[in-house]
Amino acid sequence: MAAVAEVELDGKDLKEALEGAELYIEQHVDEVNKLNIFPVPDGDTGVNMFLTIRAAVEEAEKAGPSAGEVAASAARGALLGARGNSGVILSQIMRGAAKGLEGREAFSFADFARALHIASEQAYKSVEKPVEGTILTVIREVSEEAAEVATKKTSFVRAINKVVSKAGKTVKKTPEMLPVLKEAGVVDAGAKGLYYFFKGMESSICRKSGTARPGKKSPVRFSVKGKQGEERVYGFDVQFLLEGEDLPVEEIKKSVIAAGECPLVVGDESLLKVHVHTMNPDEILDYARGKGEVKDIVVEDMDAQVKKRS
Repeated sequence: MAAVAEVELDGKDLKEALEGAELYIEQHVDEVNKLNIFPVPDGDTGVNMFLTIRAAVEEAEKAGPSAGEVAASAARGALLGARGNSGVILSQIMRGAAKGLEGREAFSFADFARALHIASEQAYKSVEKPVEGTILTVIREVSEEAAEVATKKTSFVRAINKVVSKAGKTVKKTPEMLPVLKEAGVVDAGAKGLYYFFKGMESSICRKSGTARPGKKSPVRFSVKGKQGEERVYGFDVQFLLEGEDLPVEEIKKSVIAAGECPLVVGDESLLKVHVHTMNPDEILDYARGKGEVKDIVVEDMDAQVKKRS
């Protein structure tokens, strides 16, 4: 890890910071799961964010030495491994940050602040109907804080301290922005997960973490089917990758939006990550198969998950 007095961090530093984020989220998976109320109280936000960052770290380990290469690989890994609404949004935050660090061997805090600004824009663009009091609010306010801090003469360590502090304060405000959270007496799960993401990065950058990184684990998958005739309230959480040539992205987005709630379609004309809550998983999957090759399908029964939690 580069010494704290140095102005810039390199690719190795970024890998270690992402490993710190992975470790911190893993250590708080259960806590984040228990906070999971919005948009569906299915108790898997912590798991989904952990699986996403773990996939990002695994891909980053294969990257070249530059910060730009590490960021790009991590963003691709996050997209391929994204799970759930929160995981897909996290992948888009990482995608935006990678755009901000593109081509850089190393980066200063000012570079990092610009990357966070792009990350915030990318995250908001990925959601059809952005809701404040969520992970989106945290990345936006963190990016604004970083931009302000970047105008002052301060070390990278002090700067990242301020960013994490702002993330924590924003998380505490989420119940005031989203009534369903206030009613339940919790903060937003995705917002808290993103706080731990930045907290883990801070821990690595500041050399505060003395905990060894955990060994790799087998991928966690959910595949729960409801009983026939059972009345449904929440339906199914459907996620998959869609590969092809010249995919009609806007058409696919419209079809996914029409299929249900919490629609997310991110990627490009050759690879898309799709997420939607729907009562008819087969319908959207059949549609996608008509557009390209469908891979990495995950279908979760949200009614079963909510029932298990209650």
